Amino acid sequence: MTTAATPARYKGVSSYNFGCAFGTIRAFHTPQDVIDVFGDDLGSVIALVESGGTTFLSPILGRLGGIICTSGTPRSHLAIVSREYEVPCLLAVDLADWMPADGDAVRMESSSDNEGWLMPATETDVPGESTADVLPTPAPVSDDIAHAGPTRQYTSDTTGCPVTDWWNYVATVGDEIGRKPFPSSVTVDTVKQLCREEMSDDQLEQLILHMGRSFKPEMTRRSGFTSEIFPMMPYMSMSVIEDFYSYPERIRVIDAAMPAEEIGARLRMQSGQISPLWIWMVGYHYLCGRELLIGLGKLGPNDALDDVRTVVDFWRRLTLSHRGDGTLDYKDAGFTNKYLPQQEVDSLCRTLEPLDAATSKELKQLNAALSGYCFMYFTDSRVGICDNGPYPDESRGTAVLVRDFLSLDSGPFAYPWAEKCDPGVSGVTLTLEYSPAAFHDFEINDWGTTFTEPDHFLSAVVSASVVARYADGTTAVLSPEQWPELAKRLGAEHLGLYRTFSDMDRENRILAATRMYSWGLRPFARLAGVEDAVDWSFSDHTMALFPEPLADDDQAAAIFGGALVAHDRPSAFTGFK
Repeated sequence: MTTAATPARYKGVSSYNFGCAFGTIRAFHTPQDVIDVFGDDLGSVIALVESGGTTFLSPILGRLGGIICTSGTPRSHLAIVSREYEVPCLLAVDLADWMPADGDAVRMESSSDNEGWLMPATETDVPGESTADVLPTPAPVSDDIAHAGPTRQYTSDTTGCPVTDWWNYVATVGDEIGRKPFPSSVTVDTVKQLCREEMSDDQLEQLILHMGRSFKPEMTRRSGFTSEIFPMMPYMSMSVIEDFYSYPERIRVIDAAMPAEEIGARLRMQSGQISPLWIWMVGYHYLCGRELLIGLGKLGPNDALDDVRTVVDFWRRLTLSHRGDGTLDYKDAGFTNKYLPQQEVDSLCRTLEPLDAATSKELKQLNAALSGYCFMYFTDSRVGICDNGPYPDESRGTAVLVRDFLSLDSGPFAYPWAEKCDPGVSGVTLTLEYSPAAFHDFEINDWGTTFTEPDHFLSAVVSASVVARYADGTTAVLSPEQWPELAKRLGAEHLGLYRTFSDMDRENRILAATRMYSWGLRPFARLAGVEDAVDWSFSDHTMALFPEPLADDDQAAAIFGGALVAHDRPSAFTGFK
């Protein structure tokens, strides 16, 4: 109810330019609140939530009339999925001293520059109606080469030895987000030589510091660490510490059976086999755990150096062989990852079909259903989704982004909660063709998530294909007529997972999410044929820190943030010298 003290409008950030939307408020505080309304007509309901986590509202998100979130940013996954479902969404809304009650009629407004407002509805507002469903397909902003897509920075400076040039690159401090020109002297042959050569102590030190300089700005740019279902700071802190204690021995078993460079080379030959994010986590999560333990006083900077070398070197060789061009992450390559062989890209492009208004909407709905399901499966994380590319087609003036959704069934991770998951597919690859001129900014970050300006990427997609991958290794191209059925089946499996996690108590949710991350080496162990030779249980050293202090939200946040972000060092990671 509006009172004299109620401000006229409450400012926030719109996830996209939806125009105006009207509806009645319903606050959601617990998973049971979501389950209670699952069968209801929610077209006129404006959900009010505190955090920008996607999984909390995920079973009903696509059917809501709108979402009001008091935190979050346009880079949050809630913002991304709301755009894809075309559900009006306002984030970081400052409600000041007004808290709308359930049943209050409200009006949401947006603008083209991502501003948004919430206000009490007037008598003329009609619940459930909107003046704009979604931004139209962006028109080309320019024919200038500057808008031809992401570009890499190179330097022609050379010592005459490409391997030395590469290590000099690693030692160089980049700009405020860790970017720096890559040596043009580095070739495929350089990558092979780097994988063959052992690292010196100085090189290991420089690589750790380079990784920390790349990682720290990504932490400050990310969307947040909140989730109403999974206590995110406790499980993030616990999982990286577990990685520190468990990864060295697991990696020694894997590397002895199949060297990292062979694993990487095999996995880069075809889409849908591996997420580059899984590779990224091998090195970065391990060093995060090391940093937290240093901060806790449980470890010195030059302790366990043999273990540190084992993990970082395995990650280095795995990454170099998978990416293939000498870069170590998306940022090194101008926020791109074009690891697929050209013949694989060509094969995917042959499956493309033009989109019309109806199939474009179906694609967005399927993409959102897959995305929401993956976030639920992987305990409110991005681990199951990863973009690669973009792969330009100069003859057509277009580019292709490849989006993999991985481990949709019981999967290569063998998670207990996924044992009975069966959405009919084990993975899905979307091939998405668009005009680079539609965007003046295009970035795939180190976690494999695409951000664009303008920000409605799927509205710029002109042709697409959906490739289903099955547990027996076969694939099939799904026609647009099959997309809604797959989305429906994913929704049913999604709700089942939601109930499974909702029935867990807090400590078991933390342990489940910790297991999700700490089993990150299982796909590599499976490929190497040694999955059964690895001990996948939690380390006693990790469990000694649970539940005190790691189960406490505030303590875990202080441990995690204090070690990795809240300091003046340019690198999130400490060297050992």
